Amino acid sequence: MRLAGLTLPQLRQRFHADLFDRLLPFWDRAGVDHQYGGVLHSLDYDGTAVATNKVSWFQGRAMWVYSFLYNRFGRNPAHLEIARRAKEFLLAHAPQPDGWWGEEFTREGKVVRPFSGDLYGMYFAAEGLQEYAWAAKDDSAREAAFALMRKLHRRINEPDFLCMDTATPGQRTQGLWMVNFNTARQMNARWPDAEMRALVDEAIDNVIRRHFNPDIGLNNEVLNRDFSRPSDHASKCLLGHSIETLWMIAEEALARGDRKLWDTCAERIRRHLDVGWDHVFGGLAEWINVDQSGYEWPPYTPVGTKLVFRSTGEFFWVKPLWALNEILVATLNIVEQTGAEWAARYFELAFRLIDDKFSAVKHGQPGFMLFADRRMNWIPHTARQDNYHPPRQLMLCLLTLDRMLGLKPPA
Repeated sequence: MRLAGLTLPQLRQRFHADLFDRLLPFWDRAGVDHQYGGVLHSLDYDGTAVATNKVSWFQGRAMWVYSFLYNRFGRNPAHLEIARRAKEFLLAHAPQPDGWWGEEFTREGKVVRPFSGDLYGMYFAAEGLQEYAWAAKDDSAREAAFALMRKLHRRINEPDFLCMDTATPGQRTQGLWMVNFNTARQMNARWPDAEMRALVDEAIDNVIRRHFNPDIGLNNEVLNRDFSRPSDHASKCLLGHSIETLWMIAEEALARGDRKLWDTCAERIRRHLDVGWDHVFGGLAEWINVDQSGYEWPPYTPVGTKLVFRSTGEFFWVKPLWALNEILVATLNIVEQTGAEWAARYFELAFRLIDDKFSAVKHGQPGFMLFADRRMNWIPHTARQDNYHPPRQLMLCLLTLDRMLGLKPPA
């Protein structure tokens, strides 16, 4: 079998080099804060620090990435040490007297933006804490992860909850169910727990049955508290989020031996790709508002950047790198299970586009352009690098390729 013009051993070698010879050295040199713990994310393509403030999102994500590296790729104590220091940074500085967590800090840890409603940083902390707990056999980290997940789940079910990217109290996003599901499934697999299992089941039901809109064949991102469709979101889909959430549920379906659920996820992944892929220039649109050709999208500034994207029309043609990372994970998993030609084709399209348009290697730098316009015109400088989606994609794809090649997982 060949994928993206490479044999499976060649593809594995390429992903291994991208992770261990390119990304990890880049982050160790430029992003990991070896003095104060945690990571810096405001980096240019060459690793030059644009700013030194730390955002909670990226600290929890770093904890997960380096703990996962330790757990699944050789148990390198240096990886566990980076994860430990990210954990200590967060636990020392993020929790606030009211029980919520600060969102942004100075490099040393002083809170510069207290909690303002962004729960995602706390979800990423929970994901990182549970992965670290498994790596370090740290019961206190495990207990902290469970406590965070329970607190967050209570909050998103309160009638006055105001979710990020929504305007009406009580509305909830597919992204919330995604982070609930993804962390709870990891925790329940390691420490079986009725509450976490119920949370996993709830998220699956909400994504597969409620967020899916049969009228357009796509998942709506935003629903009201009672799961009705808000009029201003009834035809909208955040395409990459849908693909990301669906491959996660597909993995859980395989673990449960639920082929019907897996088939549903695979079919819907293909549908979102067929609708959202730009067959003129390549890449996945950020959003679609179906049949709304004159829609004026609100200005969009990705987290951790100063970029501003504007668009009018049915598609919001921001091209995010993270969505391509999720496409590679999703389609490789489908190729592994079925060998489907369509999945191999989208895998190749995403793989080549990352090299051609988003990688800074051709510009002599190790980083990535994270967000681009429809034509993916190169932006000479950037103020953010992603310490989560690219390394996660590489690690998960390596594990999938090892299974396909019949290789023993790393010790």
